[in-house]
Parts: sequence; C-alpha cells; structure tokens
Amino acid sequence: MNMSNAENNKGGKGFTLVELLVVISIIALLMGILLPALSRARELGKRAVCLVQIKQLQMAWIIYCDEKNDKVPSGDIWYSWLSEFPKDLGGPQLSWFEWPHPFPHSMPPSTATNHIAAYPTDCVAAGGCGQREWYHAIDEGLLFPYIKDYRVYRCPVGNKGEFQTYSTVHSIKTWLGSAGPGSISRTIKLKGQIKRTSERAVFIDQGKATKGGSYLPYDKYGGLTYGWTPPARHGMGTTFSFADGHAEYKKWTNPHTLKVIKLDLSFDQDISVDIDNCDCDLRWYYKAVWGEVPYNCTETSRRACE
Repeated sequence: MNMSNAENNKGGKGFTLVELLVVISIIALLMGILLPALSRARELGKRAVCLVQIKQLQMAWIIYCDEKNDKVPSGDIWYSWLSEFPKDLGGPQLSWFEWPHPFPHSMPPSTATNHIAAYPTDCVAAGGCGQREWYHAIDEGLLFPYIKDYRVYRCPVGNKGEFQTYSTVHSIKTWLGSAGPGSISRTIKLKGQIKRTSERAVFIDQGKATKGGSYLPYDKYGGLTYGWTPPARHGMGTTFSFADGHAEYKKWTNPHTLKVIKLDLSFDQDISVDIDNCDCDLRWYYKAVWGEVPYNCTETSRRACE
C-alpha cells in the first residue's frame, strides 16, 4: 500500500518547478506583447471620443454663425469681457465660452462670472477654480445653448481638475493685432470670410483652455521661439476641427516639431529653440490657422511639404 502511494507520487500529474517557470515566462511574454497593444487601443478609443467632441463643438459653432447673420463667437476668452475692445471683439460676453472670472475684475459686478470674493485675482492661475466655476463659465458661453453636456468640453485624456481642454485657433476673432500687425486683416469675424473651409481650422485640442485663441504669431511678432508650441495630446499630435464641419487628427512628424514637444515649452517661455520656418508641420499649421504661410522658403522645401 505504501509502495503504491510512492509510485503514484512519482508518476503524479503535478507540474515540476521547471514547467511552472516555463508557463510563467510564456504568460509574462504574452502580457508584454498584448499590454502595449491594449494601451494603444485604449488611446485610440479616447482619440475617437475627442474627435467626436471637437466635431460637436464645430457643428454648434456653425449653427451659431448661421443663426447670427454669419457672426462668429469670439475665441478670445479673456478679452471678450473687456468693454474697451468693442470694435475688435464685439463687446463683452461674446465668446464661445467664458474664462472663469473672479470678482473684482474689469467687468461690472452685474456681469461678472464669479462673485466669490475669496478669489481676488485670476482663480485659474491661483488654483482656486473648481468644477463649479468652470461649469458656470461654460454655461455663459455662446455655444452652451447648443451643447449642454459638460463632458463634451473636456478631452478624455484631460488631467485631473481640467474641465475644459479645447480652444479656438488664433485667427478666430481674437484681439486684433495679438498675432502681429500682419494678422489684423486675416482675423476672422464672419464665417463667410473663410475660404477653402475644409482646410481652415476652428477648434484645437491643445490640452488646456487658454484665455485667447491657441497662440500662433502670423509674422515675427515675438519670434517663433516665442510662439510655436505644437500641442501633443494623443501621441505626437492632436485633434482639429475645420470650418466645413469635419474633424481630424494631425500627427506631427518634423524633427524640429518633435524637439519642441519634448521640451514641453509654454508659449511665454522665451527660450531659443531650433525651429525651421520651412518645416512641413509648421507650414501646415499656418495654413490651417491663417490660410497661408507668412514665411518664404525655397521651392524645394515647399515641394517637400506637398
């Protein structure tokens, strides 16, 4: 009886240590192969949601323009409150969404977005703006009657505490001359001014809301080392919407562009960066924002971008 048990144990069906290690190694290998693919699939899913949302904003923008005699809502979120710029921006409270303003500020109390005396300065910069302030700012925007779902205003990859991640591009009714003297005649105030609507961007996911449109100087006002900060929200690129209503993902490819992304510069950092005005990414971005490229390049460089 005892001998039989011993023989059974020798010929048992259990795994040996070597076999267990082999199985564990195979599982680890499969996980190493599958997890990056799953992560990429998850990111592609979030990008798809972002594309749907920015397209919704674009369609609301188009409907607003059609209902308001072709007038576009201001993209200059901060300055649209200031009554001293009525000719540039059409007066206060005329932006597509309103920057969370504390009180006191330059606008009268009756029109202030936020009457909370605890935030005597910009509550966003001070870290005092929460969901209530951001949602109220969205409520007062000109596109809120068309899109009342707060989730649409925030990309799925937004950071914790971010409630709004989209901005308009710099040419869409921002403070005249803010992109340089040459930009004044190219600033869009009426939808009908936009030619080749499938090529002209309106909204961009740049990762956070800005007080004005996404900064891109039309000429050498401040220099490109001051203003060319390509956003990278979904891999090495981001989503755009266009005046004809479609949305697309733009992936940056030029070495100079990728270098700036890796440096993670903000537009107000005056740091010398290796930028080439003939880069295809930069030229594409200029055409999408301003309709043309203000910098001359060689014929070879132009052909390379086509």
